[in-house]
Amino acid sequence: MSSSAAIAEPASVKGWCPGALRPMQTGDGLIVRVRPRCGALSVSQMLAVSEVARRHGNGLIDLTRRANLQIRGVDARDLPSLWAALSECGLIDAHADAEAVRNVMVIPLTGIDATEVCDVRPIAARLEAALAETPALWALPGKFGFVVDGGGLLSLDGERADIRLKAFHAEGGIRIAIGIDTTQGTQWLRLLDPEATHAAAVRLATAFVALPKSQPRARMRDLDPSGVGVLREVLARCGAPAGDLPSVNAGACKRVGLIETRGSIVAVGVGAPFGRLTVRGLTRIAETAAELGVAAFRLSPWRVLYAPVTGSREASILLDTARAGGLVTAADDPLLAIDACPGAPACRSASADTRAVALRIAAMMPLPGVTSVHVSGCAKGCARSRAADLVLVAGPKGLGIVRNGSAAASPNAFVAPDDLHDLPAILRPGG
Repeated sequence: MSSSAAIAEPASVKGWCPGALRPMQTGDGLIVRVRPRCGALSVSQMLAVSEVARRHGNGLIDLTRRANLQIRGVDARDLPSLWAALSECGLIDAHADAEAVRNVMVIPLTGIDATEVCDVRPIAARLEAALAETPALWALPGKFGFVVDGGGLLSLDGERADIRLKAFHAEGGIRIAIGIDTTQGTQWLRLLDPEATHAAAVRLATAFVALPKSQPRARMRDLDPSGVGVLREVLARCGAPAGDLPSVNAGACKRVGLIETRGSIVAVGVGAPFGRLTVRGLTRIAETAAELGVAAFRLSPWRVLYAPVTGSREASILLDTARAGGLVTAADDPLLAIDACPGAPACRSASADTRAVALRIAAMMPLPGVTSVHVSGCAKGCARSRAADLVLVAGPKGLGIVRNGSAAASPNAFVAPDDLHDLPAILRPGG
C-alpha cells in the first residue's frame, strides 16, 4: 500500500465520511475511521486499534452510528506508521475508494441469536468483497450504505440504509428480501435465494450509479418515481416478487447488559457514553475478553459493543470490567437516551462543549415528555439523523431548543448553557 493513497480532506466537505486511508481533519487532529469486516473486530484487532490510538492519536476512540470505530487526534506525520499497524492486523483496504464504498452494516447478534432466520455473515462477506473489488461501484456516494439483517433480536429496521437485505421464511425455505429505502420507507423488490443475494445487491448498486445525471442521486431516498422504476426493472427477473412481508423480529430486546435468547445468555452489550471510548477502557475490556476466550466484538449503530458469551460467569466478569471502565451496562441508564457529537473544541464547527451539556441533561432525566435527546454543536446534527423528542443546538444565541425534530429545524426557544437548570421548567406545558 502506497502512502500516497491517503488524502486528508477538510471537515467542511459534505457528503463523504472519513476512512483509514482518507482521514478527515477536525479540531483535535485527523479522524481515522476503521471499518470492521462483517460487523466484527477480533479481540486482537480491538487491542491493535487501542494501541494505535495510544501511540498515534489522542487516546480517544469513537463508536459511530454506522457501526465503525474512529481514532481521534492523529497527526498526519504518523499516518505511515498507523497504516502499517492497521495493515498488519487486516484492517486496511487495498485502495481508499474501495474502503470508502464498503459501508455494510450487519445485525450484531447474527450467528449467535437462536431466534434469527439465518446467519447472514456469509452474505455480508461476499457483498463486502464485491464492493471492494468492483471499481465501477467506487462511484457510489460516500454515505451510500447497505444493511444485512438476519431477523431476530436487535433488528436494524430502524437504521438508515440505501439497499436493505433481510432474511425471511418463505415458501421453499429461507429467502432474502432485497429492498431500497425511499422517502416512503423500505420498498421490498424481490425474494432471493441466499446464494444469489450479494450479486443482486451489486447489480442494484451498479444500476444506481448508472442512472442519468438528471436523477438526484445522493441517496436512494432522493430518487424520483422514474428512478425507482428503473431499479425495480433491473431485478424484475430475479427471484420472486416480495409482496407483503411479515415481521421477523423476535420482539423488543434491551440493548445493553445481559442479552438472552430463549432463556440462554448469548452476549453482553456495553454502551459507550455518547460513543466515546478511551484507550484505557477499551484495552481493559479487550484484555478481559481475551482471558475469557471471547473471540470477537460485534459493533452496532447504537454505539454498543457486543461480546458473545456462553455463561453467566463470563458475562458477569465482562460487565464488571466495563462498568469499572466507565461504560454503560444498565438498560435504564439515561446516557443511552442521549446522542451528542464531539462538540468544541474537538470539532471546529461546534459552538459548545456538547458532552458537558449532555452530562448535565442526563443528571436531570427524566424530563417532561422526553425519551430521546440530541445535543448538537451546530445545525449539521452529525450525531443523529433521526428526529428526537428534545434537540439542543449550539449557536450564537446559546442552545436552541427543538421539540420532536432534528438539529436542522428552527429552534422555538433558547437557553444559555449556564442556565440549563431552567430546562425542566421551559419544557413543561406553558413553560
